[in-house]
Amino acid sequence: MEILKQRAREIVLGVLLLVLAIAVWKTMTAPSDVVAPQRGAAGRADLSDVKIYPVDWVALTAPRPGYDPSGRNIFQFGAIPVPTPPPPTPEELAALEALRKKQTEDALRAQEELVKRQQEMMAQQQKQAEETANLPPPPPPKPRPPAVPYKFIGYVGPPEKKIAVLHDGSELLFAGRGEVVGDRFRILDIGYESIRFGFTDPQFKSESQTLPMSSSY
Repeated sequence: MEILKQRAREIVLGVLLLVLAIAVWKTMTAPSDVVAPQRGAAGRADLSDVKIYPVDWVALTAPRPGYDPSGRNIFQFGAIPVPTPPPPTPEELAALEALRKKQTEDALRAQEELVKRQQEMMAQQQKQAEETANLPPPPPPKPRPPAVPYKFIGYVGPPEKKIAVLHDGSELLFAGRGEVVGDRFRILDIGYESIRFGFTDPQFKSESQTLPMSSSY
């Protein structure tokens, strides 16, 4: 090993001397119009301006890194294989188990709360259904008065004592205010363009129906 180091030093020194000799030769053979570097008293070249860089012998003699066959190969294309992850440590396994247990407990708790809410909703709906079933039945709908089957054609006579002219679909009828027509209807008022009927049935005594004057019958 020492012989190799000594040999490397000799090679480096030889290269440096060769570079120095070439620089001196180029300086001495330069053209006349170029200012030559100053020479010493003995006629030798002044090498004080020549910079010699130090050599890092430690870096040259350091061992080179070995070849890793599992590393990246620049001459090989394709995806780099993903290395197998190391097995988890006992602490990591314990943390994963605790997380899994917590997630399971949270899921069970959420399921229990959902079931509880559904039971409460079912109980409330059942209670409402029972309350609705216990309510008294609604009153029957109020009867509606019959429709007046006449057309108001007009009136005759003086304004203070009008006689209405009605048509029942087959013949004309004449009746004054307060008279009963067809046993079910009573004339309450005779206007210029309408007539108002009441009903003889006591359950419709507070109701009335107004018909406009009709131009045809």
